[in-house]
Amino acid sequence: MKEVKIGILGIKIGMTEIYQDNELIPVTAIMAGPCKVIDIKTPEKDGYYALKVGFIKTDNLNKPSSGVFKKVGEKFKIVAEIRVNQETASKYKIGDVLDVNVFNKNDIVNVTGYTKGRGFTGMIKRWNASRGPMSHGSKHHRKPGSNATSRIGPTRPGKRRPGRYGNEKVTIRNLKVIDILPDKNIILIKGGVPGAKNSLVKIVKN
Repeated sequence: MKEVKIGILGIKIGMTEIYQDNELIPVTAIMAGPCKVIDIKTPEKDGYYALKVGFIKTDNLNKPSSGVFKKVGEKFKIVAEIRVNQETASKYKIGDVLDVNVFNKNDIVNVTGYTKGRGFTGMIKRWNASRGPMSHGSKHHRKPGSNATSRIGPTRPGKRRPGRYGNEKVTIRNLKVIDILPDKNIILIKGGVPGAKNSLVKIVKN
């Protein structure tokens, strides 16, 4: 896995448009952080460098889940690891806070989130397949077609079929940071990012 410089967790607010240099730019607004470092992973102990961060404070945790927060004295609803290099790991200690100021304008970032879940769908919607003829007595409008042939035998793995669509982890790479609003903990990223409004995303420097 490629090591990154730094990253942060955030909540997707939605999309809008802003003018910059006489250009109308579509952007996604994300409430990024603040996140608190609750542990630091090292190769000697864990085999890699990473910052373990907590996001969104809460008190509604059971005793076993609360154990990981003993070092910081605060409990968080969401915990995640952000892979970093040795240089970045040495700059932080347990209890430090990560906010939108870890990014700069025009930074290139990767954003990871879960796509919208659409439940059980047919093959045409799930795989963007072409439908059959809709007239002249055709009975093959939106059916998936043949699963196998007498020569091939049983249905082979990977055959495109109806099933659950969406709710998959997706990373959009090389997105540009258009603007940062430190007073509101908001970062504006060019283009769309995975997920619905109010969904969790992870932003890391490329």
